[in-house]
Amino acid sequence: MIVGCLGVLLVGSLLTVFFLFPDTRASSPAVGDCVKLTGVETNMKYEKVSCDGKLHNYVVSKVMGVLDMKCGEDPDSYTTYTGHDGEELCLIPVFFDGECHDFVLASLTAENKAVDCGARGAIKVRVLTNTADEAACGADSVKAMAYQETKTTYCFTPGS
Repeated sequence: MIVGCLGVLLVGSLLTVFFLFPDTRASSPAVGDCVKLTGVETNMKYEKVSCDGKLHNYVVSKVMGVLDMKCGEDPDSYTTYTGHDGEELCLIPVFFDGECHDFVLASLTAENKAVDCGARGAIKVRVLTNTADEAACGADSVKAMAYQETKTTYCFTPGS
């Protein structure tokens, strides 16, 4: 009888812990996951987030395997992140139409923070969805990046 009571208490305690403190381990990254990457190049923080709104700043395009050599045709258009489990991820940056950014220090931080379009050095982003064609940006663009994985093209022009 004592063993039975102890067993019930143990199961009850385990269930309480399970429901009060759910598993906080991150699930394995998957292609298409939306990610909020923050920090500097030497100390980045990776967090899987909802794809709704402007919560994310990257999308996982590839979980690199042993034989994978590069993220895409233009490796400089991707950001790589090595997780705690040693998995190397290829990440596509996410920009929002009409926002401006200053890319001078962009290589040092994970975030491409928006700036006023009138600021010195500001570059305006135009987002073309359902296409992965840099030529669609036209001659006015100073840079274009196209991603087959997300069917998105980013056109960059000087800010106003």
